[in-house]
Amino acid sequence: MIEKVIGIDIGGTTIKMALFDLTGLMLDQWHIATNLVNDGEEIPDEIIVSIKKRMAENNQSLDEVLGIGIGVPGPVTEEVVKRAVNLGWTDFPLKQLIENSLDIPVALVNDANAAALGELWKGSSKQIRNIVFVTIGTGVGGGIIVDGKIINGTHASGGEIGHIPVQAEEERICGCGNTNCLECYGSANGMVKTMNQLSNKTVVTNTKEIFDLLQAENPQAQKTLKITIDYLARAIAGIVNTLDPEEIVIGGGVSEAGSVFLEPLKESINDYAFPQIAGNFNLRKAVLGNQAGMYGAAYQVVNTLTKKGRE
Repeated sequence: MIEKVIGIDIGGTTIKMALFDLTGLMLDQWHIATNLVNDGEEIPDEIIVSIKKRMAENNQSLDEVLGIGIGVPGPVTEEVVKRAVNLGWTDFPLKQLIENSLDIPVALVNDANAAALGELWKGSSKQIRNIVFVTIGTGVGGGIIVDGKIINGTHASGGEIGHIPVQAEEERICGCGNTNCLECYGSANGMVKTMNQLSNKTVVTNTKEIFDLLQAENPQAQKTLKITIDYLARAIAGIVNTLDPEEIVIGGGVSEAGSVFLEPLKESINDYAFPQIAGNFNLRKAVLGNQAGMYGAAYQVVNTLTKKGRE
């Protein structure tokens, strides 16, 4: 019997699931639509039904599954989903509902933290234990892993990199309700807003258009990139100077721009890094894409099993 774990990544439109062995080899993957009817109350049952059906179709037994990890878009504790706005959940007992039905241990993890764990486990070229993961897309998210363990925090809000306050000459209201969070300036939305402000009119609606203008050496696009990177670099350098991680991993849609974005970001972080760290840190692009959450959710289970085995 091959011992297995299941990694699940719950998104606003799709729930992705995968079966892994304990080394992280993906054995199977599938997905179902996210049912948001009645504040997502059908989601647990639909996950349970889908797992049972998939395992039966492949002539596999649930007895071989040692645990299920679930990445959720919102803060979680060990027992409940504190808040998942996109799903309609508040203090939602997801762990208990699935454990009671399948009789398999469940581990909950925030989705950005799950992606960070996935990159730690299967994205790095060498075995590492400490990373700062930053996802730069519509907003700015992240996960911080120290000694192989995700930093979830006292209020299930660890790793909220996008909500580091920044100093700016203007005021932008963040979706969280605060003013001038990093994601107001360092995200894709922030870049678009900066570009249009510099141009005194709406010239772009997404970051791809900004990077296209960069290739044409558009001065507003060049200035937008410089401003955006400076905000991000100051914040990331602050984290790096505090934690001294082995890797900085950049994911999210903006990272797809590649070296035109990542190289100046690394240079700028270097400018703000502590002298002992400057020039000695590794920054790379995330490589697992939309599979990172499934890998990380599975790793949370494997890590828990490994710790129990050592006790």
